[in-house]
Amino acid sequence: MKRSRVVQTEVDPSTHARLQHIADRRSIPLKALVREALQRYADRLEGDLDSDPAFGMIGCWDLKGKNWSERKDWRP
Repeated sequence: MKRSRVVQTEVDPSTHARLQHIADRRSIPLKALVREALQRYADRLEGDLDSDPAFGMIGCWDLKGKNWSERKDWRP
């Protein structure tokens, strides 16, 4: 299992009550609900990193047989 980081914040009583109500309805702990919400928020804003088009560019250029990624003398 990946090591977790602790995130602590404060919310107003109304927000806390709403979140607790949702967690109770789903029969999950409040922190699991908040963890899921944060993950969905980050995915929505940044997108899923696995589907990032930048990763599709890896290896797409023909560098005329030069193994640039394997060179030991890459600095000028």
